[in-house]
Amino acid sequence: MSNRIPGANTWQGQPTTGRRAALVVALCAGVFAFVMSHSARAEGGFDGWGGQFQVLLRGVYLDPQNRSASQSPPELHLDGGLYGELSAAWFMTPVFSMELSLAQTTSFSSTIAGGQVPINSGPIRLMPFTWTLQYNFAEGSPLRPYLGVGLHYTTLSIQPPGSEVINIENTQLGWVVQAGADLRIAGGWFVNADVRYLGGLEPTMSVKEPAYTITGYINPLLISAGVGYRW
Repeated sequence: MSNRIPGANTWQGQPTTGRRAALVVALCAGVFAFVMSHSARAEGGFDGWGGQFQVLLRGVYLDPQNRSASQSPPELHLDGGLYGELSAAWFMTPVFSMELSLAQTTSFSSTIAGGQVPINSGPIRLMPFTWTLQYNFAEGSPLRPYLGVGLHYTTLSIQPPGSEVINIENTQLGWVVQAGADLRIAGGWFVNADVRYLGGLEPTMSVKEPAYTITGYINPLLISAGVGYRW
């Protein structure tokens, strides 16, 4: 009996993808309206080095959690690894900003353990996109910590498909919490340290022999450092 999963790793568009995209647009619109109402009441002007726009290049270490209280064998184990990321942010007020981060597509080794024989499930390719609304502390200071919340949209694939693993859900929409700090170097240049947690990154995988499905509780920490420019 075939045990393919609806919405698994295929190239055809899926109805669920449209609903997820509509949810993202609705949430972003609601947050944007809230921030704009706050901006209208805020005093004008920005601090000396914190302009309205910034770009940031980060090196990121993805640290998969590979666990959940509800998980039982067999389970997915994904190795961590490094990748590059490009981020852009818009400071709508001196304290509120929005950041969009675009990750480099990267392969991570994986296994399915806990069964009779461990399965090499092949390299899993991840490309997480994160959007966060940030609150920046210490206005006017060269060191500005921040906290953020938002959404992630992550694409996944098995490259190449393993002999035992048939497919993996190819998209995941979830939530993000974030903490970090920017430290001014000179002019608009600064260095950044950042930690994000990606919740809801729990793709379903289908195994051929013996036929079964599992949920991979990846839910990673993204630990990063980088350099940016603000103007």
